[in-house]
Parts: sequence; structure tokens; C-alpha cells
Amino acid sequence: MLSSTFKRLIILPIAGLISLAISACSLTSLSPVPAEHSVTSNDVRVQAFENGLVPIDQASEAQSMPTSIFDRMGARGVPGVGIAILHEGQLIFSGGYGRLTSTDDGLVDGDTVFSAGSVSKVVNAVLVMRLVEAGILDLDTNIVEYLSSWQIPENELTENQPVTLRHLLAHTSGFSVHGFQDYLPGSELPSTTEILNGSGPAKNKPVEILFTPGTSMKYSGGGVTVIQAIIEDVMKVPYESAAKQYVFDPVGMTRSRFRNPLPETHGNIAKSHNKRGKPRALPRGYESMPEVAASGLWTSATDMGLLLQALLSDETFLNSRTRQQFWTQQSNSWHGLGPRINGNGDELIVHHGGANDHFKSWMEFHPSAGTGVIILTNGEDGRLLSYEIRVAIGEAFGWFAKFPEDYNDPEFQ
Repeated sequence: MLSSTFKRLIILPIAGLISLAISACSLTSLSPVPAEHSVTSNDVRVQAFENGLVPIDQASEAQSMPTSIFDRMGARGVPGVGIAILHEGQLIFSGGYGRLTSTDDGLVDGDTVFSAGSVSKVVNAVLVMRLVEAGILDLDTNIVEYLSSWQIPENELTENQPVTLRHLLAHTSGFSVHGFQDYLPGSELPSTTEILNGSGPAKNKPVEILFTPGTSMKYSGGGVTVIQAIIEDVMKVPYESAAKQYVFDPVGMTRSRFRNPLPETHGNIAKSHNKRGKPRALPRGYESMPEVAASGLWTSATDMGLLLQALLSDETFLNSRTRQQFWTQQSNSWHGLGPRINGNGDELIVHHGGANDHFKSWMEFHPSAGTGVIILTNGEDGRLLSYEIRVAIGEAFGWFAKFPEDYNDPEFQ
């Protein structure tokens, strides 16, 4: 049986995530995953995790024997995985396993881009903090002062407590709309304003205030989309352009885009697959997420590894005061200024998961130890696979943070 902690963890409110039922059923990929990957490592710890995976729904059973990452990819119907690992503040491994699709021989490598789902929210938060450092935005200013393309629907709940960027990043803004549906190839995509109004081709209901800002927490992709509008209104450029200037270019994230649909000419793109490893979202092979700040990031293991490295150790990217704010748990929230928080002090864990229809991801780092991981998958059952990979990496590298034992819901501050 799984621990109650793990059961709580897998139902974290992540945009686009449908609650996953844990069972002992076996899933078999329709196409075998090739037993090779594009990057080799002489690091014995990397080799240990590659062969140290245990089925997460059998992890407490004594007879469960470690197996290879390729065996687990096949069992979960996930053709491709990208992984980056940080140790002592440095990116020490980035590579790919398996294939871009289950029907061809294109191999995943460290530069393969995946849809990151709600890990997008962490990169969005980094963008906000960079703009705060630049003096362009302020965390505690009424966001009405920033918005020109859209206004908060009139509501008595904000009369005495306006919404701020701090509220939006901590999911205490009171805004509605947990997550968003993906858009298939050929679908008309809504603008940022249409998403917020729930109009035009948007699939969601209007984004509105449900409670007084700061008094409670409700995970809100809608609130993060308000940030998308703020950045576009203030910067007078598309959201992706602001992200490129203030995050991607300074870090060297050459493969990352907040563009939807992602042009096929971008190349080396992991494609969508269902739980049996069959391609989806055809003919292109992947969906679009116009709510880019909340769920529309396309990124690679290498790029995200470089970002985590910058967050852990690059004072020129974000100074120590800003970084401390970023991963400090906010009042009435389980989040810092963007990421989810567990533990404190030397045992602080900063993390976030992502889940679009057929892409699942996991991001985690430990500021005191300078360790971290990014896991990107292109299969509908990639969430549990990413957990299995995380456990194996933690064991191989001797991380203090045990998964899932150390992931308890924090007390509200």
C-alpha cells in the first residue's frame, strides 16, 4: 500500500492534471522502447539510477526488484524521457531515453523539447522575479495598475484587499479556474483576453474572484493567466518575447519556447502518447496550450537543468534576497512565490509537477544541498514513471529528501 503522504502528493492541484488512481495493473507498450539512450555517463550514480527503478505501486512489497528505466518506460507506455540532474549546484547530467514517438526511430536527447505542463508556472514565476529585480514590477502593488487589456470583474471581495502579484504567485489571489484543456491540431486558439473572459474559442469559464485575496489558497491557472496579461500589457510585447529576454537568453535556454502551437520546424520535439504508448494529437503529434504562463512551456532537460543551476548559484541572474523570497512559503499557502514548498531550513524542498494531456513532468531542487532534478515525459502515464525515476535518483545520489516520505503538506504560515 502507498503511504497517505504519497496519495496526497499525487493529487496536488496541477493545471490539466486529472486525479490518478493507483492500481497494480500492468500497462504494456504497443511498441518496445529501444534499450539505448543518446547520452552515456561514466558516473556510477547515474548508472545506478538507470537500473534502480521500482514500480511505485509496489514499492512497499519486499519482492519488488529494481529494474531498468527502459523496462519501466515500456510498462508505463512512455516512449521518451528527458532527465537532468544537479549536484553541488552544478548540472552534472543531462540526457534522453527512448524515442520521440513510438512509431519511429528518432531518439530523445538532452535537447529534445517536451511540453512542461504546470512546470511552466515556475518559469513564469522566475520571469516575474526578474522583472521585479529590474524595477518593472512590484510584488505588492495592486495589479489593476498594471492591467490595460483586461480588468478584474467588479467584486466586493477586493474592495479592502486588492490582488497583488504576491497573491497570484502564491495561489492566494482568490481567482477561479484551476486548469485548462489542451487544444488539438487545427483548433482555433484564444487570445489572453479571451481566456480570461472565457469567450471565443476558449474552453474555460471566465476567470473571477471567489474569496478575499490573501485569506485562503486555491490553485489557479486562471490567476497565472492574469500574470500573462500583466506582462504583455506592461512590456508591450508577446509573453514569449519577455521570457526570452529576461529568462531564456540570460540562462542559455536555446531550445525553450512559450509558443503555441510550437512550429514543427523547431525540430527534435517529443510527441504525445496515451497510456498504451499510441500516438495522439495527430497529424502533428502534439497539442497547443495558449495559456502559456500556466501550462504552455516547451523545454528540454538541458535547458531546465541550466535554469535550476542559475536559481541555485548564479547571483547575477537572481540575487540571494530574491531567491530567498522565491522559495519562502507564503502566508496561507503551500507555495513560495511560484513553486510548491516542503520542509524548511537545510531540509527545504522546492518542487512542482506538470501535466498536460499526454505530457507529464517533475521539477525539484534542494537549495541547501545544491541538488535537483528535472524529468520530462511524453506519455499519459508519465506522472508515475517520473515518481519512480525520482525515487531511484534520490537513492543513487543519497539525497536527504526521501520521496514520498518527506513530502507532507506544510502548515499554513
